[in-house]
Amino acid sequence: MADLLFPLIVPQMRERRFRQQEFSLDEFSDEELRSRYRFGSQSIEYLTEIIGDDLQRQTKRNHAITPTLQILVALRFLASGSFLQVIGDTFGLPKSTVSRIVTDVTLALAHKQSEFIVWPSDPVEMHEVKRGFFDKGGFPGVVGCIDGTHVRIQGPNRNENDYVNRKGYHSINVQAVCNHKGRKTKRHLMSSCFHSCEMLNNKSATIKVFSKV
Repeated sequence: MADLLFPLIVPQMRERRFRQQEFSLDEFSDEELRSRYRFGSQSIEYLTEIIGDDLQRQTKRNHAITPTLQILVALRFLASGSFLQVIGDTFGLPKSTVSRIVTDVTLALAHKQSEFIVWPSDPVEMHEVKRGFFDKGGFPGVVGCIDGTHVRIQGPNRNENDYVNRKGYHSINVQAVCNHKGRKTKRHLMSSCFHSCEMLNNKSATIKVFSKV
């Protein structure tokens, strides 16, 4: 009887709406930008210049996410190490959009690596690097400084154990070589179960270039 008098009313869930916030680099000082994104305004504008075309959205929507905003979202995520949901709430974007942006910006930057990570190829350039190291530290015959670090990642679905390092968390072992100006000239990536010495012995590009010195 109660069902007849009071018909069952199923409450409808409201669709969650996000208001994309407008960001202008002019609103922040370089110090404020670096504290949030690890980059100043000129560096962010330069990133927009080199990968902006790769981030253009093929959409007819009135409020497409600009390349600059995509770069800011990705830099904020990388600089803070925060959750996608938190980054989304900061910019007024859903978590799925933030995830796609981080992926797109990262891939766009990775595709440009050959333009910036270049090993010195001619004797004049090699001599300049050696001279630069000698002027800095008085050590002769140096063509690069090598070091490595573990970049924390989420455990992958496949071969998960290969990415657990000696400290017990998932990571990628990144090894890089830089010149006297601090610019990368080579980099090598492997799962974290490999020690740095094993990376050097694993037919890495580093071994190949050092054999040419």
